[in-house]
Amino acid sequence: MHCRSALLLASLCGIAGAQTPPASPNLTGPLTIVLRSDAVVSTEVLNSMKNEVETLVEPSAIRVTWTSATAGEVYQRVAVVRLRGACKADAPLLVPAGTEKQGYVPLGQTQVVDGKVLPFAAVRCDAIRKLVARDLALQPSYERENLFGRALGRVLAHELYHIILRTTSHGSQGLARPAQSSADLLADRDYFAPADAHKLSQSSSTETTESLDSSGR
Repeated sequence: MHCRSALLLASLCGIAGAQTPPASPNLTGPLTIVLRSDAVVSTEVLNSMKNEVETLVEPSAIRVTWTSATAGEVYQRVAVVRLRGACKADAPLLVPAGTEKQGYVPLGQTQVVDGKVLPFAAVRCDAIRKLVARDLALQPSYERENLFGRALGRVLAHELYHIILRTTSHGSQGLARPAQSSADLLADRDYFAPADAHKLSQSSSTETTESLDSSGR
């Protein structure tokens, strides 16, 4: 199994793409994920990814809704997520998996400006596919799109952990850990550790109202 990649929170410079007023208490609305992609994503991969995210945050009483809405919408809780690269299981690998240098490769990234975590994240499909390629190839072809979507969902859930809690810190167990292996991303089940799930559940009473700015980020 591959054990060299990590889900790293990237510190990206730029202008904040969301306006965040002072915290308003007792906002318990759903978390709206505004989903964008670099290319067409198959229905099977997309549905698998969404189902995995919803399953992983459900124990924290976080309800997720999905949209591709443009700028100008107002949400109680929002995360703008872009699927980068070719998000399909059978896309060619740009670099043979065995030739990567040993070390940490970011599978997902969340924007941070001046130490502040912004509600903008990217899921790097090409990096994820390189990580899971060998194990995915061992699975029946009819299961690969669903399994790949599961892997994307777990990476996305990790980034949502940073966005929801507005933190660059990681957990020591489960999905909030900084490093995840191919086996972790493809296993039948995964989870947030109880302590991290509790933090996520507590976030419902401390979230802010956010609106996408005119740039549509």
